[in-house]
Amino acid sequence: MSARTRAASRTTLAANFLLPILGGLAAVQVISRDGDFISLLLGTAVGSVATYLVVTEIQRLKRDTQQTSSRSEAKGFDENGKASVSSSSSNLAVKLLRAQEETQRLQIQLEEFKALEETQGGIAKKTSGPTRILMEGAFDLMHYGHVNAFRLGRSLGHELVVGVNSSATITKCKGPPVMTDEERCTMVRSCRFVDEVIEDIPYVMTDKYLQSLMDKHRIDYVVHGDDPVIVDGKDVYAHVKAKGLYRSIPRTEGVSTTDIVGRMLLCNSRTLARLPSSRFLKTSSILAQFRGGIQLAKPGDKIVYIDGDWDMFTATHIKILEKAKTLGTFLIVGVHSDDLVASKLKSRGNFPILDLHERVLSVLGCKYVGDVLLDAPWVVGRDVISSLNISIVLNGLHYTDGRDEEERYKVAKEMGIFRKSEETDLLNPVHEIINRIQNNRERFQRKISAKKKKEDEFWD
Repeated sequence: MSARTRAASRTTLAANFLLPILGGLAAVQVISRDGDFISLLLGTAVGSVATYLVVTEIQRLKRDTQQTSSRSEAKGFDENGKASVSSSSSNLAVKLLRAQEETQRLQIQLEEFKALEETQGGIAKKTSGPTRILMEGAFDLMHYGHVNAFRLGRSLGHELVVGVNSSATITKCKGPPVMTDEERCTMVRSCRFVDEVIEDIPYVMTDKYLQSLMDKHRIDYVVHGDDPVIVDGKDVYAHVKAKGLYRSIPRTEGVSTTDIVGRMLLCNSRTLARLPSSRFLKTSSILAQFRGGIQLAKPGDKIVYIDGDWDMFTATHIKILEKAKTLGTFLIVGVHSDDLVASKLKSRGNFPILDLHERVLSVLGCKYVGDVLLDAPWVVGRDVISSLNISIVLNGLHYTDGRDEEERYKVAKEMGIFRKSEETDLLNPVHEIINRIQNNRERFQRKISAKKKKEDEFWD
């Protein structure tokens, strides 16, 4: 038996040990939110079938590996530059890693479900149909904190409906938003945790309006962060609380729109050099939770790759990714490191605004994205293309100071898999947002000072 076959055998044994656990966790995933015993039995059956199918596939790959080991050990590249012979043992190792990742994701979902049940007392059982949750807000300069709120809100039911406040009513209450109605709705609609968007919701809702909204859209519960919503001394959600139709979710600690605007006001300073920073704790479990129910790339998928900084993650970014996804069946997004972005934009000021992990979370929240490559290299080389099985490389956003754009996609062009997108020829959209902020600097500074005082009191 060759070394390759022995390695494949060890990988198969490890996978056979892990996959029954994965099957059990798959059972947990299909348990109804009311935890009834019949659903548990059905879930166990589904998990067992899933385990059997995957183990059978691995056994098939093992046989293929044994056949492959008798062939030439040579490994080259075909005319497109891709590996001409792939190691079956490597494929087995990849399957094992993916099974481990799925196990971790399901464990996190189970822990999160239990935690929400303990803190909220659960959601009352419905006689029929999905439980629909309503969240509403301005969602100006939407960031990963908003995405996390949507994730938590949706976990309390089955479908999440999000109402987006109109610019006219926002302006009347607290001044004009930075982003337009269309931009804010595009951002919310692109979130993988959002099922439906209602546009032009008033910033301050009357009891009658909110009730009519719930009736029209079949809303079962209204959800908001645990910070109070008081307008003219009155709790906006008082009447739904009185009916027992209100649930709160914990605020995402360490991130706020106020903090991000503050960073943008400082980004053009030539004398105040800084690295992006936040108080948000970016753990591996948070990354897994943001992946949600993302399915991994399957054999035969046409994988599209696009890279960039994705700073501030705007509606322009969303449109670029939406179009990129149409070129294939699975989209991988590369996110550049803080140092790389800073070096490319050093003459423009202090960039990026958001650090690497904040930008990764923003991208992961987009429903068009299948996977993210952290700390993506500037030059998309043969190793990246081969390892990720990339079929199409799409040019990412241009950097103002970049003089090595040609080198960036040289290999992809030689392999004939490079595609050019007209949308990415535009100036990085983060600069447009900063211009809007800077043009209203005094107003935003007053607003930030007042809100920051309240936030500091909240944290203290």
